[in-house]
Amino acid sequence: MKFSTRVTITTTLLGVLVSAAGSVCAQDRPAKKLIEYGWDVPFPDQVRKEIANMEKRPFDGVIFRLREWNHAFDPRPWDEAQLKPQMDDLAAIEWKSFTDNFLCLYAANNWKMDWFNEEQWKGITGNLRLSARAAKIGHCVGIVFDPEPYGDNPWAYTADNNAHTFAEVEAQVRERGFQFMTAIQTELPNARLLTFFHQSLFGSLAEIPDSQERQKRLSKESWALLSAFWNGALDAAAPSVRIIDGYEMSYYFTKPEQFFQAYHTIRQRSLSFVPAELRAKHATTVQAGMALYMDQTLALRQPPEDYLSFYLSAEDRLRWFEANVYFALKTTDEYVWCYSERLNWWQNQVPDGAEQAIRSARKKIADGQPLGFSITDIIAAGEKLKSEKH
Repeated sequence: MKFSTRVTITTTLLGVLVSAAGSVCAQDRPAKKLIEYGWDVPFPDQVRKEIANMEKRPFDGVIFRLREWNHAFDPRPWDEAQLKPQMDDLAAIEWKSFTDNFLCLYAANNWKMDWFNEEQWKGITGNLRLSARAAKIGHCVGIVFDPEPYGDNPWAYTADNNAHTFAEVEAQVRERGFQFMTAIQTELPNARLLTFFHQSLFGSLAEIPDSQERQKRLSKESWALLSAFWNGALDAAAPSVRIIDGYEMSYYFTKPEQFFQAYHTIRQRSLSFVPAELRAKHATTVQAGMALYMDQTLALRQPPEDYLSFYLSAEDRLRWFEANVYFALKTTDEYVWCYSERLNWWQNQVPDGAEQAIRSARKKIADGQPLGFSITDIIAAGEKLKSEKH
């Protein structure tokens, strides 16, 4: 057989094998999804009644919450019978285009939760299972956990737990994170757990080379115990579970490169706080998410003159917002959450042009197109004007 003939046959065979392997092994990346959340957060009955109109908005899902029963660290056992009317509403929601919906839990420590109190944690884990069951009944993909302490801070290493060393408290909190995740995935074995703050919160400490010094500095942070909690949750997570770092700090981005830097922090720099034995699991279980803050870019924060968007024209605000939507979607692994306070998507209280900006950015991402404009000069001019006024 001539060499050229052998090459032709080998190349053809290789092409067949590659094609066959590709049809079996190749997987598309997860679709980019935009989820709505804000002060307009609805309850199940509202979603059930209004879902047809809600789904006209440019989102893939909504974050909503149970009425009254929505605090993750509430140690009082919840009464499933009292929850039944909301469970019925959840079951009756006729989702169509909103494919990725989440029930929300808050970390407010209003009942003096104690990491070392076993009796409290029996109640807490029971309530978490009920929350996850509610999400399952409502055909949600998972749970949103907002760790921000709207009240007593459960994450600080304070005088209340100084009877133990920081390492001892971290070990206990890691165990509670394990229980937290176990309770959720018992009811939702394929849970998506979207959190607004994850290990990336400690990016300013990530480059400290000495691990003891890094831990010492971490112990003085107001969020000191959150890292251990997420290590416990990661340890417990089943292979089908995904934990999404929602990276709330991306609210304030003014440059495209900040989104890429954030992705690197989530994926790589955060490993400074992940035990060596969990780093491979972190790579497969933790997703990078991004956040948008509409009030920040559209001059809705109060007082408006304190913020950059006030010094931009209405057109330039929308361009900034569209750019942030575009780069958030471009850099996320799957989920972007769009947050607002002083607007309401469900009551048609949305600034002119905001919805079109979202749709424009989404279409460009879906079509594999560039943004098509730069916001560098817009931001620079606004910052200059702001500095002159102050």
